[in-house]
Amino acid sequence: MSGKKKFYPKVKESFVAAGYTFFDGDQDIKGKTRQHRRKPDYIAVRDDLIIIGEIKSPKESPTSGSWRRKQPNDSVEFAKVRQDILDLESAGMLDPNIGGHGIIIRGQIPDYVANLGVTYDLPASIKVAEIKGGYTVPSEQTQNVKVALSNCGKIKYQVLGNGNGLATFIFEL
Repeated sequence: MSGKKKFYPKVKESFVAAGYTFFDGDQDIKGKTRQHRRKPDYIAVRDDLIIIGEIKSPKESPTSGSWRRKQPNDSVEFAKVRQDILDLESAGMLDPNIGGHGIIIRGQIPDYVANLGVTYDLPASIKVAEIKGGYTVPSEQTQNVKVALSNCGKIKYQVLGNGNGLATFIFEL
């Protein structure tokens, strides 16, 4: 289970099995404006909970240099997170296997939430409710994500789907 084509369907299966309605970022969430790519990989909904999330497949390494480079459409806040993590890693104070996940947890997912209504809208069937972050990774990254969550001040979280090759961390933003 290495690439997106095999990994992403497992994410949907995991959420559906847990009673969520799942919306795929590419197929179900329509982008707006020229920055339409600034939208989540998925939105999952159950009762009064909306999870806005990012997926990293086994082929997307948390040590990748591209995770640390400022992108043209980064918000000021997201660019600062990238730079902060890079600075800590460069100083030998943070393992890149953990730092990469911190970039997603502190930067990318909050950026998706901030762009709700700007670069994408919720599907029409979703009523506004509590929003949490979701981060789905291969099971072998579970321990690194737990450390990254702790480093980001996220000590309360739920793990969904651990055991089927992936784990989804659901956390307060």
